[in-house]
Amino acid sequence: MPERVTDLLAQLEAVAAYDGPWRPLRDETALLRERICELREREERLDDLLVVSLVGGSGVGKSTLLNALAGDELATTSEYRPCTSVPTVYHPPGAGLRFEGWTHVSGSALEHLIIIDTPDSDTVLREHREEVIKALGRSDLILVCGSPEKYLDEATWSLLRPLQGERTMACVETKASGGAVSVREHWMTRLQEQGFDVAQYFRISARRALDRKLHDKVPGPDEYEFEQLEHFLREELTRERIHRIKRSNALGLLTKTLKGLRDRVVSRAESLDTLRAALVESEVEMLKDTANYIREYLFAEPHLWNHALGREITLRAKGLVGSVFRIIEGLRSLPIRIAAWSPWLPGKDGPGRQAASLMSGLTLVDEHAHLVSETVRSQYLNKHSELALRFVQAGFDPPDREASAAAFTAAVNERVTALLLGPARNRLVSRARAITSWPSTLLADAAPGAFVVFTAYRIVRDYFTAQTLSGAFFVYSVAVLGIILGVELTFLSLVTRLCAWSARKRTMRDVSLALAAGAAAFNPETRELDACASLVRSVDSLCATNLQSSSK
Repeated sequence: MPERVTDLLAQLEAVAAYDGPWRPLRDETALLRERICELREREERLDDLLVVSLVGGSGVGKSTLLNALAGDELATTSEYRPCTSVPTVYHPPGAGLRFEGWTHVSGSALEHLIIIDTPDSDTVLREHREEVIKALGRSDLILVCGSPEKYLDEATWSLLRPLQGERTMACVETKASGGAVSVREHWMTRLQEQGFDVAQYFRISARRALDRKLHDKVPGPDEYEFEQLEHFLREELTRERIHRIKRSNALGLLTKTLKGLRDRVVSRAESLDTLRAALVESEVEMLKDTANYIREYLFAEPHLWNHALGREITLRAKGLVGSVFRIIEGLRSLPIRIAAWSPWLPGKDGPGRQAASLMSGLTLVDEHAHLVSETVRSQYLNKHSELALRFVQAGFDPPDREASAAAFTAAVNERVTALLLGPARNRLVSRARAITSWPSTLLADAAPGAFVVFTAYRIVRDYFTAQTLSGAFFVYSVAVLGIILGVELTFLSLVTRLCAWSARKRTMRDVSLALAAGAAAFNPETRELDACASLVRSVDSLCATNLQSSSK
């Protein structure tokens, strides 16, 4: 097990905490949490006694082997029928055990080992099979018992296959005899074909070894490799080797866990990349369509921009021409104000009028102000339905389209409102200030002011020279002044319209930038996809680093 196992388990716990909508990763979390708990438990039990399980089909001599190792008839034996219904645990005196409900036998033959005699693995009783699975889960070393007649039964190997790489295994041929041919070569070959890594193989006669111990005889050759088996269990399984076996098992479990994550999760990273590309493409299209529609929807009435700029000019107008312009602009905008005051007139709350009111500072923005029409929402729902199908195909739960639509329309409203209240209004204000500045005012009032001064001079001069001005003079003077003011006001109106047109065009170009800056079309889906991609990258990095180090 790597020395950084604590950090590694902490990183795996972060992956196991995922409860998002991506099913391939979410389906792994339960098993991953179980594996993490087992790894932590194994890390804590590195210095405990080695737990050895005897596993095999009925009649292969598991209980006889346990009795032979203990030198006493601890377990009931039979060559023809199942004898062990619950596991029998043979352990050193005083060992701390957590095997509740099993038969416990205290002895001192094997000081560093706990041996478990399990029920027959080929039993038809489900509860017996569950006890075998439970014993295998507690084991560090599995002695797979077989006889020349029964050593490849599928019932046994179906229990052992899930533990490949997670437990150290050794094979024990329990019923060796002079007249029987050893099945060692065939057994080992078949195990290697199925991917099992067997550490040791022992060919013994458990019955003769037990009889010899019960009658206090010396070991004989008819026990075959029983002495080697005892030497392996008593002498070779030192504290250091037990420690290595436990570490090897933990490393095998960790490696298997990482391989499982890599095969079932990391292998699907390509589908996430494909989905991300589709998400970006759909978002670009949605924002483009929304920007085009908003430009046509909000800015379809240019006269409202003229009205907004005209109002800013009237607030700052000075001089003779400015005063006349204020009066004329008030009369010209009277229908718009009447429409705003009259609740029965249609279109008074249209987006175009709302936009003009926002830019003019006549309307306060609240949560009920909506500049985006239902058409944009319908377009979004259609696009979202297409994208939702891609998410489901990639293994995600169907995203919430209504929540996404509400979030998108709120973001669009927020960005467009900020644009109208900020850059668009500032643009109108700056143009109004330029038009009503003192140099512009003096230049505009120069002609009518000069004419008024000239007319006043004529009136005063003729008064003191006792000359009488004709009525035609006053008519002509008023007419000429009207012409001058008309020219000035026409020019000012043209300048106002040109400035409003340029401000409208600039703002229309700003809409796309504003939406791209803070109104992502599929924010919830993007966040979920990014979270999955980040976890997959973490898992990929963990697998690449630790699987490479474990292979070395």
